[in-house]
Amino acid sequence: MNIAPPQRAPSHSGLSSFGKGRNRFRLRSRHKRTHRAVATSTIYQIADLLHEGRTVRVAGDDIVTTVSAWLAELGTQSPMVEDLAHAVCTDDWPAVYVIGERLSVDVTVAASGEEHR
Repeated sequence: MNIAPPQRAPSHSGLSSFGKGRNRFRLRSRHKRTHRAVATSTIYQIADLLHEGRTVRVAGDDIVTTVSAWLAELGTQSPMVEDLAHAVCTDDWPAVYVIGERLSVDVTVAASGEEHR
């Protein structure tokens, strides 16, 4: 009885990543990425106009927390704080100035994310 040895599949140049012991998905995952993280968030300076000298620098995500805490010290709260944060984060500066005036705060850009690159 003659038993022929197993035959190898023909090699295709376009499928070289599927060769013996290789997996094209695993190969891609072995490449380590060495991209540096770049700070892109903008830092804003918020001044409390009711308390002289009270100024903080915060990221856009912290505007609501900061201004709400200041209002809480005065025994009040306002939904306009979220409107202020939204206006700041969308660069709607006319709205920032109007809302800021009503909340007695001044908001300016302290450091732009573009400067950190």
